Amino acid sequence: MEIENRFWKVRHKNRFLLEVMRHLAGNAQISFEGGSEIVGLAEIPGASQIETSVLKRNTLAPRLEFVVVPLEISTIPAIFASIGGTIPKSVLHILIEKNGQLEFGAYDNFHPECIVLGPATSGAALESLISKGLLVQVGTQR
Repeated sequence: MEIENRFWKVRHKNRFLLEVMRHLAGNAQISFEGGSEIVGLAEIPGASQIETSVLKRNTLAPRLEFVVVPLEISTIPAIFASIGGTIPKSVLHILIEKNGQLEFGAYDNFHPECIVLGPATSGAALESLISKGLLVQVGTQR
């Protein structure tokens, strides 16, 4: 299934993000940008508040909190624990980089026109998200 030029509605954001994180974990990093609720992520070993070549801030003013965390199967529980087990409404942007390429982006609080799925999230992974009712196509870009 082609994923470019499509708009996606994410249902059950926490479950959706958990599935995507599990799928992309390994030689990957995840970044969170938003309010002070994400500051605890900086305590995870290997975390940084410095942008990478792929994971960059998307809101320049006002300057929001920004944290990049290694995304491994072993770090997923700590990531969710650090954000309180749910994605805070103040988190505006969540990005995942794997092997030096942007593979996932949820911009503007998971706005349907602002969901980016990279090649690693195509095929069976995409079909799985759709079949579980976590992702629904709501349109196409012209």
